[in-house]
Order: sequence, then C-alpha cells, then structure tokens
Amino acid sequence: MKDRLWTKQYLLVIVTNFLLYVVYYQLMLWTTSYAMHVWKADVSEAGLAAGLFIISALVARLLAGHFIDGLGRGFVLRCGTALYAASMLLYFFITSMLEFEAIRVVHGFAYGLASTAASTIVATIIPLKRQGEGIGYFTLGVTIASAIGPFLGIWFTQHGMYEASVWICSAVGVLAFVLSLLIRTPAHRMTEAEKKEMRTLKFSTFFQLEALPISFIAMLGGVCYSTVLAYIGAYSQSLSLFWAGSVFFLGFAFTSIISRPVTGRLLDEFGGSVVVYPALIFLAAAMVLIGAARSNGMLLSGALVLGLGFATITSACHALAVFVSPQKYVGRATATYFVLLDVGVGIGPYTLGLLVPYFGFSAVYFAAAAVAAAGILIYWAVIGRTGIFSTLVMRKVRSVRLNQIEIDPRHVSSAYRRGEEIEFDDPQPNQKKDA
Repeated sequence: MKDRLWTKQYLLVIVTNFLLYVVYYQLMLWTTSYAMHVWKADVSEAGLAAGLFIISALVARLLAGHFIDGLGRGFVLRCGTALYAASMLLYFFITSMLEFEAIRVVHGFAYGLASTAASTIVATIIPLKRQGEGIGYFTLGVTIASAIGPFLGIWFTQHGMYEASVWICSAVGVLAFVLSLLIRTPAHRMTEAEKKEMRTLKFSTFFQLEALPISFIAMLGGVCYSTVLAYIGAYSQSLSLFWAGSVFFLGFAFTSIISRPVTGRLLDEFGGSVVVYPALIFLAAAMVLIGAARSNGMLLSGALVLGLGFATITSACHALAVFVSPQKYVGRATATYFVLLDVGVGIGPYTLGLLVPYFGFSAVYFAAAAVAAAGILIYWAVIGRTGIFSTLVMRKVRSVRLNQIEIDPRHVSSAYRRGEEIEFDDPQPNQKKDA
C-alpha cells in the first residue's frame, strides 16, 4: 500500500490538470481567429493577444515556484483555478481589443499558477519509487488535452461559434475549480531559514539550480516540438498531404499514450539516461522524417515517432528535475522545468521560422533535428557522464529519501565515481496535510 499510485488524490490532480490544459489548447487556437473576426485585429495584434497569455503564464510560474511552499500548494492551486474560471466569464463583457488583451494577461497568469501548483502537488503525492511512472501518467493527460483542445477550438472557430467556445471553456474551468477544492496535498513546513530565503529576491530563489541542466534538455525538446505546432498545418498543405496533416496529432497522441507507461517504468527501474538518450534520438528521427516527407505515410510516420520522442522527454525531464532537487524545493524545481520548456516552445517558431523564406519548411525540421542531436551531446557532456541519473544513484537516493532523509544526488554520483562513503543529512521530517 505504501507504493500505491492510483489514489483518489492522484486522480483528482490528473483530471484537474487535464481540464486546465483542454481550455488552454482550445483557446490558443480560438484567440487569434476571435480577435481578427470580432475586433478586426490584424495578424500582429491577434498574435500579441496569444503571446501575452504565454508571457503572463511564465511570470506566474516563476512567482509560484518561489512562493508556493510558503503560501501552501493547495492554496495556490485553488486560487489559480478560481481566477482561471473567473477570467473565463470576463470574456463575455469585453468591449474592446484592449480589454481582450488585458483579460488574456489575467487568464495566462491564472493558468501559470494553477498548472504549476498541480504539477508540484502531483510530484509530492507520487510514491518515490514510482516517480517516473506516476509523472508519465500525469503528463499523459496533457497529451490527450493537446488532441482534444485543438480539435474543439478548430471546430468552434470553423463554425463561427466564438461565444459557444467560451461557454464550454467556462464550464470546464468551473469544474476544474470544484475539483481543486477536493484535493488534499502534502505541504512543506518551512523552517525559519527557508522563510528568510523566500523573502530574498535573487536568481536562485526563482530557479532551482540543480534542475536547470535537465530542464535545458526539455527546452531543446520544446524548440523542436514548437515547429510542429506552428508550421505543420501550412507545411502539410504546401505538400498537398492533407490527410496526414489532418490526423497528424492523432498519430502523435497514439504513440504518446502507448509509450508513457512503459518509459515511466523504465525510468524508475533503470534510471533516467536509459530513457532520455533514446527519446532524443527518436525526436531527431521524427524531425528528419517530417522534413523529408513527400507522402502521407512518411509524414504520419514522423508523427508516430514524435510521440515516442517528445512525449517521453517531457515526462522524463519533469520527473528528473524533481528527483535531482531537494524535496523541500519541489515547487521551485517544477517551475524551473516548465519555464524552460515554455521558453523553448515560445522561441522555436521565431528562431527556426526565419529559415522558411529562404529554404522552405523542410529546412525548419532539419534544423530542429540538429537541435535534438545537439541535445544528445549536451546531455552526455553535462549530465550523462556524471552518472547522476544512473540506476545505482537513483535507487540509492530514493531509498534514503524514503526514510525522510534529504540527500543530494550529485554527492551520491560523485561518491560512486570515487568509491567513497556516501554521507547525507540527518532526518528532517517536514510533511503535514495542507487542508
């Protein structure tokens, strides 16, 4: 029972997070079309409304990662979902484009708070021995949302049902808030030293330094995936591969669903490197297949391989960012991971997209393949060769943490390499229920 994964609280967090992401993906496709149709905004103005949401969410993630343990993880989640639902209702009272952009800022901030809190909570309620598997199932909900949300957004937009889309999202947002009220989470009891640190504003109080390397790998994965989000529609149309373009994300979701449970168990049993290296290889291969596609079958093959690559990278890097960080800073580690992932998704279309006017869409995907290949080398140079995510190190760290003893994975990996005794801190039990 101690290692039971499928608890009521775990399911509640998965469903709540899933609902948050359905609304996020549905409205991301709806925003630009709505702004151009209703407020007669040009493309740049409509794009600004979408961009403001992402920027606001990034700010919220940084703040949530810094203050979540002091305010309470459950409290931040409930505040985030309440603001998320309330901001949905504000869309019905918009009278100008400026008001629309302001609401997108508020909505993005609420999304950043709620999604970061949910991801932090799930990392604390999953048994230590099943972190990879548990986070894999959790992020699987996001993958499913990434298929359902865009489908709903496109359908409502194509039928000109802009207000109906908001009603649906409002109902989903309210449901997410109601479910968040039922969640009871382990909360960290802060020491005086930690409270003092929380009042200090510096880089290390917003970003968890130990989580930065693996989060950077996730960022590279985000750069690659963003090229698919941004250009796969136009790319498939330019090649007249309409069928593959229409089912691309279904293929991506299919292999994501199949691979998540398997890769999660592999990470728990054999360590992170066993999962990350193949995932980066799959990601590079997917980009090559997409870039070289000249048939529906080849483009769909790229989608299937992408599911094996990017879906695995996101869940594995999330789990490893939490693992490598002190347990008392799981909120900050989670925020660090998501901020870098979101940055990758944000900068990818703008940087690699510069190639389109000169070399065409294929060059974008070949460049993305080079980014994934560089990720393999960077992972080995900075992380892999240290052995920090090896089977021996991860098993040792988890066995010690099961006894409520904090231990630094970096010290364990160094000790194994030198053949020295492994030292760790005295027990500091610090868990209580956050009502």
